[in-house]
Amino acid sequence: MKLNKTWFSIIEVIVGIFIFTIWLTAIYMTISSSININDYNKNQIIASNLSREWIELVKNLRDSNYTNLHNWDSINPNLTSDFSNPINKIQTWTYYKVEPDFSTLWTIFSVKLTKINSTDFWEWVSMLDTKMKNYELCIDTSNKYIHSNNCTLAWMKKSGFYRYIKFEDLKYKNASWTDVIVNDAYKVISKVIWFHRGYHETSITTIITDFKRL
Repeated sequence: MKLNKTWFSIIEVIVGIFIFTIWLTAIYMTISSSININDYNKNQIIASNLSREWIELVKNLRDSNYTNLHNWDSINPNLTSDFSNPINKIQTWTYYKVEPDFSTLWTIFSVKLTKINSTDFWEWVSMLDTKMKNYELCIDTSNKYIHSNNCTLAWMKKSGFYRYIKFEDLKYKNASWTDVIVNDAYKVISKVIWFHRGYHETSITTIITDFKRL
């Protein structure tokens, strides 16, 4: 009889440890899931703001073009002697970086587009150190997100985000269901990519037009 009680006590202890382990595992999984969700939400907010920032800068670029060039779709409004050159025009299906421009003393603030030399890449992990390097974001000493190929410098650190902007033709279907390109308008896509426990991206799309053409 004493032997049966001993074994019964051992079984009770094992069952208790098993239940406690399940309970502890459930708590760990809940905490881990909450941390992952918080990390994702934080990155999503940062990425959304980074995308929105460039949309606003593109609108600023259009306004600068109006002011400086009496034009609207140049990639650098400070090239006054070259504003009619096709090279200085926005090109569709091309990747750009948007950068503030303080290159001239007479301009208080302006932005310009810088073409990224890769237009045919897969946005995936295997491209991180090759073509995607062209639009990697770094954080400088002022905690600003900037494009630089020198994230290894002591005063910069990697942000984990990659950002680019792309222009596409704005189209509509006519009566015969043929694509018709809208003149004096672009579809603008500002995209931010990050890799944290998998591939993630967010993008904001808008339309800019030559609204002063009328």
